[in-house]
Amino acid sequence: MASQYKDKTLVEILQEELKGNKARMTLLSYLVVSLLQVRSVNFKRLATGYHNGVQLSSKLRRIQRFFRQFAFSDHLYCQLIIKMLPIKGKYALSMDRTNWRLGQLNINLLFLSVIYKGVGLPIFWCVLGDKRGNSSQEERIVLLNRFMDCFGKDKIEYLTADREFIGQDWLAFLTGHQVRFIIRVRNNMHLTFTDGKTVKAHWLLLAQPLNQVYFHPRIVYLNDTLVYFSGLKYLNRDGKIDYLILVSYKQDHLSMGLYKNRWQIETMFRAFKSAGFNLEATHVNDDQRLNTLIRVLVIAFIWSYNIGIYLHENIKQITIKKHGR
Repeated sequence: MASQYKDKTLVEILQEELKGNKARMTLLSYLVVSLLQVRSVNFKRLATGYHNGVQLSSKLRRIQRFFRQFAFSDHLYCQLIIKMLPIKGKYALSMDRTNWRLGQLNINLLFLSVIYKGVGLPIFWCVLGDKRGNSSQEERIVLLNRFMDCFGKDKIEYLTADREFIGQDWLAFLTGHQVRFIIRVRNNMHLTFTDGKTVKAHWLLLAQPLNQVYFHPRIVYLNDTLVYFSGLKYLNRDGKIDYLILVSYKQDHLSMGLYKNRWQIETMFRAFKSAGFNLEATHVNDDQRLNTLIRVLVIAFIWSYNIGIYLHENIKQITIKKHGR
């Protein structure tokens, strides 16, 4: 957090930034602390995670009422997240999707996170409704527009995404806004040279040695969008030849290394779900209440990350193991 908050409690910061009444901001701070203690979004477990002299049944009713009645101001929440992010300068972004089933219902969420030191810090997301499939191009555009409205386009260093995040309108949007993107595409995607010749993307890698990155020297068309192509041929876990194929906004010899940073959003998903806050345990299926729950979870996640940075820099350094974790 910014230095002006170093002597303030969490509830004081929340009240100052979110402009909520003290009772609700106090409960919100309890929820954040309880999330870090019980590592679950289950309301009954959250009620056991903080101690304020109130009976468990009363705490549970307060939590249920909070998620039923309270809605964050989009603008104020955005300003809070800006101040909480431990990053100066531009942001490297990763976009990805996570889903699970709640009974017969599909919970499907599209996230945009900031890549930072091995983890994705979530900032924006949208609920994709009761479907298991990919996000639409329009949903991705709306999500990135929210980022640019809040932070400004110039704050984007680059955007990474996996194979499902392609499409003519989406790529045209990124190119039109001059967003530096590095996106993986399927092996059989067709690329068209400026002379009109069309080839499958992996054909350009057939003659390349294993694990040697190839950068195509000229710009090509993916559908109707001009992109740069890079890729490598490798052996997958089954010992069979596979291809990692990227398209990017500009010819960038760092593209392969930048794309590998995409996995950091997977670290965030693990922390949100089974390896951390157990988001899949929630029985919340109303979109507005689910959004409120995720916003509380994001505050707890980034708050705990800031605490970790403080402890590492001022109390005791976190040991980095030989494999880098």
